Amino acid sequence: MLRRIFSYMGRYKKYGILAILCVAAEALFELIVPLIMADLIDVGVVNGDRSYIYMKGLQMVVCAVLALLLGIGSSRFSALAGQGLGAELRKAEYGKLQGFSFANIDHFRVSSIVTRLTSDVTNIQNSVSTGLRPFCRGPVMLVAATAVAFSINGRLAFVFLVALPILAVLLFAIVSHVQPLYTRMQTAIDLVNRIIQENLTAIRVVKAYVKGDYEIQKFEEVNVNLKTQSERAFRLAALNMPAMQIVMYGTILSIIWFGGRMIQVGGMQVGELTGFLSYVMQILNSLMMISNVFLMMT
Repeated sequence: MLRRIFSYMGRYKKYGILAILCVAAEALFELIVPLIMADLIDVGVVNGDRSYIYMKGLQMVVCAVLALLLGIGSSRFSALAGQGLGAELRKAEYGKLQGFSFANIDHFRVSSIVTRLTSDVTNIQNSVSTGLRPFCRGPVMLVAATAVAFSINGRLAFVFLVALPILAVLLFAIVSHVQPLYTRMQTAIDLVNRIIQENLTAIRVVKAYVKGDYEIQKFEEVNVNLKTQSERAFRLAALNMPAMQIVMYGTILSIIWFGGRMIQVGGMQVGELTGFLSYVMQILNSLMMISNVFLMMT
């Protein structure tokens, strides 16, 4: 299904590719910063070498500025790709609608067709515009930061590996329960659009037969149904962030505790622990990004 949707990107595909390249380069520059910071502390600060501190500080500033520029570029290209995909989908759907037979047209309600051409396509284009960056950044940061973390201290890296299956189980549980709720929510949106369309089309008849109160009651039922379905879906989806943060902060506290003991016995330096914590934060944040993308796709 996703492959079929993205096949309509057409000439806007180049913007999607540029966004992916910018995100990958931005992630690599951000991964360099903790390594520079570790050298700054363990060599520059420990030895009191100001010139070394200034040099490493300048390197960190350059990496941060380049990452910022690449981040701006990725946001711009993602927006162009998402809006372009939305425009092409609407054009393809409208063209398909014009070629429908009378039997096909009767198969769909007008409100359902309007929903598909407007809010459904808007959801897709917004998912691309806002989701392309975390979708690409998450895996790159996860793989690269994990490799660097193991290179800094392999024993300490095993601590956050315990968190990975916990996060995976939480994500699977939330997504599997949210998916049917989102489906019901979309059906409820369709019902609201149908009632509005029917009422506006027959507004003169409604007024002629004084059926205003009846129509208000009918709209109230579908409106409350949409509110109820949306609350159920978003209430469960909202658990994703706090669940991820509980695991993330528990992992960080464990690493600080084990890392502190290793520093006491001389098995690790302060700068290494600082850099290691930065990479662990990036790893866990990338997992949170991936989980949010899964919810967005759902």
